[in-house]
Amino acid sequence: MFRRDPLKARAADHLFCTPPTEFGRAREINFRTVAAEAAVSTALLYSQEELRGRIMRSRRATTAVPPPASPSRDRERASRQNIVATLRLRIKNLEEKNRELTGLLELVYGELASAREENASVGIAP
Repeated sequence: MFRRDPLKARAADHLFCTPPTEFGRAREINFRTVAAEAAVSTALLYSQEELRGRIMRSRRATTAVPPPASPSRDRERASRQNIVATLRLRIKNLEEKNRELTGLLELVYGELASAREENASVGIAP
């Protein structure tokens, strides 16, 4: 396949001979990790159609499997959901109180305006 260029041959051997489960166990499969493992440049991997295709297929195969959920992540997620629910409830209560106070303020402004009108008609200065 890549008999003339030892770098290409080393990259191809490493990629084609290493089982994906062994390679992907420590790190995900992408151009950088393959280049680092094979000690070649990423440009070399991108320039070779066969290598590029193999890496792309391997990358899709490893990303298709979702990582297993850990109990600590589940607890973090539940905790965040509880915090969000608490904050939403707090916002709802504050908005309700704001509407109530806004209504009371309008009533007071109305009473103040009518008191000023009464005082103006009687002749009392404000």
